[in-house]
Amino acid sequence: MTDVSILLPLPRDPQVPVLAAAGQDPLIEPAWFDALVSARHDIAPKTGGPVALGDLHVVALRFDLCDRSTVGPCPTGVPGRLRLVLQPLYRVATETFAHDVALHAFYAIPADELAGVVGELRALAALGGAPADAPLTVSPAAASGNAAYLARLRALMMRYAHGDNLARLTVIGQQADSAAFAWQFRGLDRRGASFVPLVIPGIDAEQQVLQVAGGDTIYLMHPVVDDPAGFALAANGARFAAAPADQRQAALAALAAIQNPALHGTEDTQCVGCHVATYLSARRAQTGAIAAAAVAARFTSPRDLRVSSAADRDPRVMRAFGWVAKFPAISQRVANDTAQALAEIEARFPAAPR
Repeated sequence: MTDVSILLPLPRDPQVPVLAAAGQDPLIEPAWFDALVSARHDIAPKTGGPVALGDLHVVALRFDLCDRSTVGPCPTGVPGRLRLVLQPLYRVATETFAHDVALHAFYAIPADELAGVVGELRALAALGGAPADAPLTVSPAAASGNAAYLARLRALMMRYAHGDNLARLTVIGQQADSAAFAWQFRGLDRRGASFVPLVIPGIDAEQQVLQVAGGDTIYLMHPVVDDPAGFALAANGARFAAAPADQRQAALAALAAIQNPALHGTEDTQCVGCHVATYLSARRAQTGAIAAAAVAARFTSPRDLRVSSAADRDPRVMRAFGWVAKFPAISQRVANDTAQALAEIEARFPAAPR
C-alpha cells in the first residue's frame, strides 16, 4: 500500500524538503495558485499570515492508472494520474508542523509510459522493503531517510509533476474570516492553455463550505446535497441520534458508499463526503451501536484496509492524506483507492516471476 500511495514524513527543517517544495521546484504554475488561493484572500491557517506558493511542500504522492472519473476499471489507452498533496509547513522550536491547508495537484502520465512507471514503482518498493501485507501508513523508506529511495522517487515524480503538465488543482483550507472551525473546498481544471473553475459533483457549485458545530458532531455544509441518500443524516449527530434504526443503518451505508471506489468515482462525489466519512463512520457506528461488518456498501479487498490516524479520531480533521500539525491523517477512501489501484496494476502489469 505504501508503494503506490506514499505519505512522506515531515522534514526536520522546512528549508530542506523531504522530496520537493513549490518554492524550489516548478510544480505549480503561479497563475493557477493565484486564481485558486491568493487572489481570493479567504483561505488562511488559524495562526500566521496568508499561505504563499513558496510555503508548500510535497507531503504525499499517489499513483494510479487513470483519473478515476467514473466507476469501474481504468480503460487501457488513457493517461494515468500522479497526485501530489502539498501543505504549508512551519517550525516551532525544533519541530516542524503543517498548517491546516492543502493543495492537491493532479498530473497526467501518458498511457504508453504507464508500464515503465509501474516498473519504477516496483524498483522503489524493492529499495523500500515495506511488508507487502502492511496497511497504509507513513512511508517507512522515506521515514528512515533512505537516500537512494528518495532520490529515485523524486526523479520519477519530477518527470510528470511540472506546471505545464498540471491537469487539476484543488484546495481545502481553513476559512480565513471564521472564528469557528470552517473549511472551503474548490478547484480548477485545465482547458487547453487556460484553467476554469471546477464544478463540484452533485451540488452544481464551484465552492463548498463546511463548518463543525457543537453537539455530537454536526457538519454544516453549504451547499448541501443528500447524496448518497442518508449522508445528510449521518452529518448531523442530533438528527442521527433521534432517527429510527433503519434510517441510521441507511446513513451508515451512505458513508460506506462514499468510501467505496467500486460505487463512486471522482465525478459523482461531493468534496466534503470523502473528507468527513472516515470520522463519521466510526462515530456513528459507535453511537448507533451498529457493527461495521453489518454496514452495507462496504468496500472489501484482500489488502489490509485498516486506517488509524487523526482522520478517524478527530471531527475537526479534514485531511484525507497528509498532516494535521505533526500528526499523520489517512482517510478510509484513500486506503480503499490504493487497494483498488494495486489490484488493477497487478492485473494489467503482472510482476515477472522470481
